[in-house]
Order: sequence, then structure tokens, then C-alpha cells
Amino acid sequence: MSFDIDFSKIPTHSRQTKPTHPIDIFQASAVTDKSINDLWLAQGDALRKWHEHRNDKDVAVVLNTGAGKTLVGLLIAQSLVHETQRQVVYACSSIQLVEQTADKARGYGLPITTYYGSEFSLDGQYQRAEAPCVTTYQALFNGKTRFASDDISAVIFDDAHAAEHILRDQFSLNITRRDMGEAYSQIAALFQPYHQSVGPATSYAEAISGGSSRLFWVPPFEVRRNFEELRHILLAANLGQHRETMFSWEHIRDHEDLCCLLISSSEVTLTPSTVPVSTLPYFSQDVRRVYLSATLRAPDAFVRAFGREPERFVSPSTTVGECERMILVPSLNANVDDDVDSAIDVIKDKKALISVPTYLRSGKWSPIAAPPSRTNVPEAVSAFREAAAPEKMILAARYDGIDLPGDTCRVLVIDDLPTGLGPLERFQWEWLNMQNSFRSTVASRIVQSFGRISRGMSDHGVVILTGRKLVEWIQLPRNRFLLPTFIRRQIEIGENLSNYVKNPTDLITAVDACLSRDEKWVESYNDRMRGDVSESDPVELDTDKVKEVALAEAMFGEALWRRDFQRAVSILQNALDAAFEISQSTGAWLTLWLGFALEMTGDTEIANEHYRKAHAIQRNVPRPRRDPAIGTVAVSEQVVNVQQQMRVGQSSPSAVEIPKMLIKDLIALNGSGSAPQTEEALRCLGQYLGLDSTRPDKELGMGPDVLWIGGNGYAVCMEAKTDKQSASPYRKDYVGQLHNHVQWVKDRYDVSEIIPVFVGPLLPASEQASPSPDMKVVELGQFERLGQRLVSALRDVAGQAIPLSLSQVLDEVMKQRGLMYPQVILSMEMSTLQENSPQ
Repeated sequence: MSFDIDFSKIPTHSRQTKPTHPIDIFQASAVTDKSINDLWLAQGDALRKWHEHRNDKDVAVVLNTGAGKTLVGLLIAQSLVHETQRQVVYACSSIQLVEQTADKARGYGLPITTYYGSEFSLDGQYQRAEAPCVTTYQALFNGKTRFASDDISAVIFDDAHAAEHILRDQFSLNITRRDMGEAYSQIAALFQPYHQSVGPATSYAEAISGGSSRLFWVPPFEVRRNFEELRHILLAANLGQHRETMFSWEHIRDHEDLCCLLISSSEVTLTPSTVPVSTLPYFSQDVRRVYLSATLRAPDAFVRAFGREPERFVSPSTTVGECERMILVPSLNANVDDDVDSAIDVIKDKKALISVPTYLRSGKWSPIAAPPSRTNVPEAVSAFREAAAPEKMILAARYDGIDLPGDTCRVLVIDDLPTGLGPLERFQWEWLNMQNSFRSTVASRIVQSFGRISRGMSDHGVVILTGRKLVEWIQLPRNRFLLPTFIRRQIEIGENLSNYVKNPTDLITAVDACLSRDEKWVESYNDRMRGDVSESDPVELDTDKVKEVALAEAMFGEALWRRDFQRAVSILQNALDAAFEISQSTGAWLTLWLGFALEMTGDTEIANEHYRKAHAIQRNVPRPRRDPAIGTVAVSEQVVNVQQQMRVGQSSPSAVEIPKMLIKDLIALNGSGSAPQTEEALRCLGQYLGLDSTRPDKELGMGPDVLWIGGNGYAVCMEAKTDKQSASPYRKDYVGQLHNHVQWVKDRYDVSEIIPVFVGPLLPASEQASPSPDMKVVELGQFERLGQRLVSALRDVAGQAIPLSLSQVLDEVMKQRGLMYPQVILSMEMSTLQENSPQ
């Protein structure tokens, strides 16, 4: 029996217009979360401002921890779904936060889909563009992501400050000794001859045998030299078939020769110098991006994560999330011998979270706790959340995705300075001393750490700061200025309190006063928080310069990844001066990569010159193999370092020439330059003499103006006072500063003797100063004459030597001219500051 279809009666879906203003969406939602009565003022301000500029491609929304970023982000996501009728993704830093965000969305009455563990919930809503999909950064950015083919119109990045290391993880191929022992051993053996040729053969052998934790960076020119064999090893390892490597291999494959290669006792890592996020589809022109964060104070950290600047910052003023904190710094108390031991005494009967930068550092806390394994952190956090006092938990190198507000935890210890979270960042931090480039990243991680036990104005807790590096970092004005004003006030109150109490047991009394809500503490805290932050002098920040270099690195990384080597060269050439203004280490890092880009264009001679220059400036930048055309006479390390800077075989195969920039780099020794130019000329003089020559105060914000260290254990610790008025004696604070810097060198370097030197006019110390007997004064003209002797000697070497005899001639001439260290400094005309009479 047939059925007659009345096509006119087929029902139609009603096409009701959906609101696109996020506040309208909120007002139309069936909110079931009893804690939500209405939008907070700052949330409404943020949503209105974003809506006003919703067509901008990159918008950062900055709100304090606890100020309701999640609701703001979810409303923006739903607004974009309604407007574009395409897919929208909301990225979180962990599965725990995906679940937490989804629960909040349901309480807000907002439709939601989740994706994690390779499974969607309510898949149809996302595919039909009815609701955003909440997922992890890892799911979104892995090399086999299922989102790459979707019609995505927008991405919301929650906790954008945590994205940098997660994105790098997705582009990092890790070949571990444990899981892929054969490939690890083959790669480690492949680069053993290189390390034998350039010096650290024993240290390298010790590391790859598992006997040390040292990290080695194989420079890109050496990766290229061995690329065919390396590729054979990688292909034989079937990296695309192993779950541990298949996702990152999808990114790295066909770019292996462009990556940094790092080797430790446990793994080989291949990772880009800069993550090329701009090559990913989510960063195309037709995708809008919203970045939610509490800590985007410095733009360079954002640039390193996302390869771009936000077009707009939406940062409404609010006190929401500014909770009460008692901050204690035990080491500032004169009666505390060991700040970790003191902190252990303070928290022994308290429930406390302890944040440390590395698993190795967690050993300091072994009397009271041990960290969970890396794979067991979520379960450990859940168990700790429900535990009672005196439970302790240690988190190693975790600065995101952990929230323990209110009574779940009231006491936090932040122990030592956050450092690199991956092999490359670790190498840049620990071996290349690129701290000046990472100051904003460190500040962000410190702020994240403070937020682990804080949620909202009604919350309160105690934060104890331990570890010499962390305390020194926070006390430096240019670092502290990167922290929010509210936290700076709290730190100042805590420093004064830590200094004020009479003995370590009083710290326990202070903590109890905060936790028990003692009226005197609460009243005192509130009174002091209403005051201004004490800052004696304006803080000069180089954040614009650091951001400029970060943008150049991002553009360079993209050009390199696309194999547009000429563009890559052009980008770094334009950025190099700015990089050196930030720090010598940053300049050396980019100099090496400029050399590599030049080599890829075929300009090997200039490339080799850049490789030599990078190593001469920063000794831990790996040096090129010694040219087989250059003689190999056994000479001192100092002579080898000078030899590496000579130009060999460039104008003709047999030519030896002095370093190209030698005379220009030393010109400020004549007194014509500014104070920074003079310090840089002193550093360059040490470099060209073959010494480890640095400017710690510029690089790290602490230590002497210039530091020379030779392989024989002698250090020259210099304070440049070349701009002093001629009649002004060396003041008490100058002398005290030099005393402190000598101790700073002793604490950090294995040196047998330190010569403390003021570089300036021959004047006495003031009556109030107490200089030590070994404190010297050397006029700048002495260094100018030393520079002239060095230039003359190297010109003679260039005139006498051919490549095969360079080592021998250089050794002979430097000895004849008295340029060997430390005699070269000991033979200078000096005055003792104490006696002000020539030696």
C-alpha cells in the first residue's frame, strides 16, 4: 500500500536568532550554580570591552586568579559559536581543568562538549556548531590532532601563561634511554667524536653512561654534519609507531636538521629553537584567538608562547582575587642559619604544599615529604585536597593547573627559583645564563605559584619563600617590578616581619596568628596594604627590547621551519644589536643561529665566523671543530680560545687575520664611551684575551660589572667607576658593594683567588669605608694600553702565521708579550685602595 506524501506538511526547524553579546547569553542562561547571582563588575567590564573589539584576531583578557576568568571565557566561546556558526575550541592546560571547566559551564547553564582521552562528550553539539569544545592544549597541538581538519573559527586559550612549555612539549621528540635504548645509544655515540674534538670528552662520556646529570647541546652545524646517519637512526627507530614519540614525530619529521639536539643521561631531545606556532592552522588569518590569563604583565613571555603580540589587552581593574597573604622570608632573619630547616620547623604540624623547581631540589625536603611521580600528580593532588594536617605535598616543576583554595590548603612554601621546564630551556638557563631574557617567564611562574592556594578576596594563607636564588631574585628591583603591585606590597610587609621577629620560633607564632585570624595581625596587614610600595629609584626595564627580540626569534623560527633561509638571515641580522643590549648570552645564542642560517644559504665562511664569535662571547655555546688546516700544537686553553677568534682562510686559503670587530669592540677603553660602553669594552678585552669574560650585573642583575675568569682559577672582579668625579673618593657603599660581589663570585665559581678591582681614577676610599687590603684601583688607561698590546700582538701573529702554524705562533707571541693570564693582570700598575700607594 503506497503512502501519499504531503510535502507541504513536513515540519521545519525554527531559526530563532541567537544572542551574540556575551552578557545577553549569560542573562538568558538557566544558571544552577548557587554561588552565581550575577556577573561581577570586572567580568561585565571584560565582556563588554571584548565585545566592542570582538573582530580583533588576538585579544588577551587579563583577570586576577579567582576573579572569574572561566565564566568570561565560556561566555566569549558561546558568543563566537552563535556568531560564526562554526566550531570553537576552549583549551585548558590539563584534563583536570577540562573537567572542572565543563562542570562550571553546566552550572552556568551553558551548553558544552569535552574532548579528552580520545573521546568526545556530546560530539554532535560541537560538530553542529551549537557549543564549544573544551579540550587540552595537548589534544589541540599534538602532531596528530583530530582538530586540524575541523572548521574552527576561534580558539580560547585558558591559562595562556602556562602555554609556552606545553606547546614546546608537543614539538619535542624525546628518545629515552629507558624506552628506546638502542636509538638513544646510537645517537649518543654518533656525537661522541665531536665532544672529543672540542674538549669535554670525559664529561660527555660520563653523562651518556648515566654517571652525571649534565646536559649537552649538540650545535646545529654538527647535527647537519651528521644528518644522514642521524636520519637513518631515527627512521630505524620507527618513531611513528610508538605512542611515546608518534605525536611529536609528526611535527619534527622533515625538520630534524633544523632542530636543537640535546643529550642527557636519560634522553635525547630534538626540539625547534623557537616553536613555529605560526605554521599551525589555529593561527591563520581567519581564526580569532582569545587568551585568558592572570599573569600577562610582560609581553615577551606571551610572544615566546604564541609567536605574536595581542592586538588588544582587556584588563579591567579589580580587587577580586587579591587575597590576604602573610609572606615570610626566613633567611632575612639574622638568627636563621638554614632557611629550609627553619621552614620545616614552621610547617611541621601544618598541612602544607611545597613547590620546588626540580625533583633534585625536592631532596632538601626529604625529612617531611617526597614528590609523587610525574605520572601520578593528578591523583596525588586529589588525595592531598581531602587530607588533613599535618599532610605535606611536594610539587616539582609544576606552576599550572593546581588549585587548592580555602581550607584545602592554607600554607605554601615556594622553594628556590623556578628554572627551565624542558631540556632546551634548562640549557639556556643553567648553561647559557640567559636569565635576563627569561625574567618575565620567571615572574609569571612565581605569580602562578602564589595563586595555588588563593581564590578570592575572602581567602587567606601563609607563603614561605626559601632558597638563596629565589630570595636574591625577588630582592632585585627590576625583577620585583615585574610582579603585580599587590604582591609587591605583600612581599615588602613579609620582609619587614621576617626581619623584625627576634628568633626563628617567632615565625611559628606569626604563622599561627594569620591562620587563627588574630585581630592584631589582620588589622596590621590591612593598614600596611593600604600604603604604597617603597621604591627609592625608578626601575628601568628593558621589556620593550626583550619583546622586540622575542618577536624576531618567533619570525626567525617560522622562516627557518619553512626553509626560507634568506629571510631567516635578514630577521636575525636586524635583531642582533638589540639581543646584545639585553645580554651577551642572548646575543651569543642568536649569533650562532644566524651563523646556521647563513650556512644553510651556502655562506660557510661567514657562518664559521659567527660560530667562533658566539663561542668566544659565551663559552658554553658549543664551539666548532678545530679546522684540520689549523695546527694542533698542545697549548693552553687561553691560547685555544684566542685562536678560535682569529679569522683563518677567508681572504685566501693561507691567510690568518685578526678578529673582525677587535678594534671597534675595544674603542671605549679610551674613555670616550658611556659607562655601559666602557663595561662592554672591558668584557670584550677579556674575551679577546681568551678568558671567560662576562658582565654579571647586566646579565643577571647581580654580581660585579665585569668578571674575568681563567682556566687557572684566577678571577678579576671589576667595578667600573670611570664616570666618577675626579675629586670624589670611593664611598662606603662602593666598597661594600665590591665586598659583596667578591663573596658572590666565591659562592658561584670554583676559583682559587679573586682580585677585587675598581676601574677608575687613583683616589682613596672615604673615611667611612673599610676596604680590604687586597682591594685594588686600576686606571682605565691601563686597560687601554693592554688592549693596544693585544691588538699589536695579534697583528704580528697574523703576519707570521699560516693556518698550520697558528697555534704555535700564537702561543709564542702571547708569552713574549706578557699576555698570559693571570700575569697579564698582575703586571698592571695598581694601587691598593687601603693605602692608595703604587705597589
